[in-house]
Order: sequence, then C-alpha cells, then structure tokens
Amino acid sequence: METFIQVAGLGDLIERVTEQRATLTITVKASKTEVALTEATSLRNDTIRTLKEAGLTSDEITEGGRDAWQPWYLKRSVGQEVAHRVLIACKETRRLYQALDALEPLFTNSRYTMGVDMQQPRFEAQEGAEAEARMAAIRHARGKALILAKEAGVTLGAVAQVEELGSQADNSGAYGDHTWAYAGGAAASASGSPESDFEELAGAKRTRTLRYRVRFLIG
Repeated sequence: METFIQVAGLGDLIERVTEQRATLTITVKASKTEVALTEATSLRNDTIRTLKEAGLTSDEITEGGRDAWQPWYLKRSVGQEVAHRVLIACKETRRLYQALDALEPLFTNSRYTMGVDMQQPRFEAQEGAEAEARMAAIRHARGKALILAKEAGVTLGAVAQVEELGSQADNSGAYGDHTWAYAGGAAASASGSPESDFEELAGAKRTRTLRYRVRFLIG
C-alpha cells in the first residue's frame, strides 16, 4: 500500500474587467392598458435607435423581454405599467456612458422612467497568467508537503495525484460584481459628465484563487 502526504495548494490569478454589462429597464405608466403598451413599445424602439446613434452596435444590444402589471394602489390614476428590458454589453466604458447619457431627452415625460442596473462584468486575465497560477499552486503544495515530510522524518517523492478543487474570487468592488453573500441589484444613473470630461481608468481588478489537492508519495 502506498503511503502519501496530501495537501492543498493555492495559486492567485489577477483578472481585470474587460466588458461592462448593464440591464436597461424602460417603464411607462398610463391609465389605460392599450396606451401603456403602445407608448412602451414606441419608447423601447426610440431607446434602441438612440443607443445605436450614440455609438453602440447591434451586437452590443440584446432583447431582455417585456413585463406588464397593474399596482392596486395606482388603479384610480395611473393604473397600468409596462416595462421593456434591454441588455447592453460594451467593452469601452466611455462609449457605454455616452450612450446612456444620450437617452436622457427621451424621459422628460413624468410617466416614463428608466433604470440602469450594472450586471456581472466580464473578467479576463493576461495571456498565460492562468497557467502560471496553476504552477504556483503546485509549488505551494510542494512547499507545504516538504515541511510536513521533514517533521515526519520521511522523504517526499513524486506527485501521485492532483485534484482540481475549483476557484474562489474576491470582490472587485465594481457595480454588478457581487460575492455569493450579496446578490442584490446595484443601480447606476443614466446622467453623467460629457464625454470630453470622462477620465479614463483601468478596469477594476480582482484576485481569483485556484485551488488544488495534491498527493505526494513518501518513502
């Protein structure tokens, strides 16, 4: 029967935001259902057209569906609400903000509202960084195993087994990047500074820790 030392090894991988994702919710309130439906569709179409005119492409704008409801406390005045959802994914933060700012004139009517919720952004690491993090995890495991072997008075041998345990990422702090313990929505305003005043920053970064269980033979 083989004898072995089994330890966990960790390797850190730095990832940066490379694409911002947002959910745009367009809501129309009206006293009649047919009015709310018609105006909501028209406002949705105007919103999509304005986003494209402001620099977003068709590939960056996708359908998010429609919802309609009638709040009991608004039945006597503005009793019907219809909402359309538009999904946006954009690699350039400046273009995203510019497009959202361009929508402001469409929502001067008090019955029209727009909400912007930032979703989980896309994170990417530099080329080769993940492979280096894996090797670092194995080196980390070997270092721990060597200490245990020395204390036990045995000789550490070859790697007998490596098991991937998945990874765990910390929170970058960016809107939409929630940990498992926090799943609420984050709101962002559609108004902001003109494009010429926008100060460029690098995408938010996070550390993703790769975890492996490594088994070393001992003699």
